[in-house]
Amino acid sequence: MKHLKLILIGVTLIFISSACVPGIRHTLVPDYQSKIPTSVAVLPVQNETVDMDAPQLFRTKLFNSIYYKGYVSPPITEIDSKLAEKDIREAGQLNSMTPQEIGKLLNVDAVLYTTVTEWSTTYLVAYASVKVGAKFKLVDTKTGEQLWESEHAVAERRVGLDRDELIKNVAFAALKRYDPYVQNVVNTAFSTLPNGPK
Repeated sequence: MKHLKLILIGVTLIFISSACVPGIRHTLVPDYQSKIPTSVAVLPVQNETVDMDAPQLFRTKLFNSIYYKGYVSPPITEIDSKLAEKDIREAGQLNSMTPQEIGKLLNVDAVLYTTVTEWSTTYLVAYASVKVGAKFKLVDTKTGEQLWESEHAVAERRVGLDRDELIKNVAFAALKRYDPYVQNVVNTAFSTLPNGPK
């Protein structure tokens, strides 16, 4: 037992779990290419977590991802301004309009609904972890049909048993740098969405 303790001292384990592309949860309509939208509005992000920064960080990444995937999106400020005209100022109010009504208001072919499902940091002396997850849904604004849906989460766990690693774990948990995890979730989920016409 004493030898086992000596072996464990100084050991640091880092676990990063993220689904491989073939295993990403998603659905895509079989005839997507015949229904492919040109313009997609990145709607305000729904939040199932307690962190108020999560939706905005996700939305910025999503706007960039939509552009790089070959779709056109109105600027976020323009989307929010037009939604405000209908008294919609947060994601929880989006259900007061149908996708068709939103599409007509924003003059887009599809709308992207997003929900942040995981956003947490845990620190327990020798253990620290960060979890980030979200689900995405692309809906046709002419028919109301769901064209694509995906869900993904990523977690990083660190276990350190010596003094230096314990200090690193504290710093890791304290920094709460979610940005790379958000980008990972968005990139991985969007790898299942076909490129747009642009």
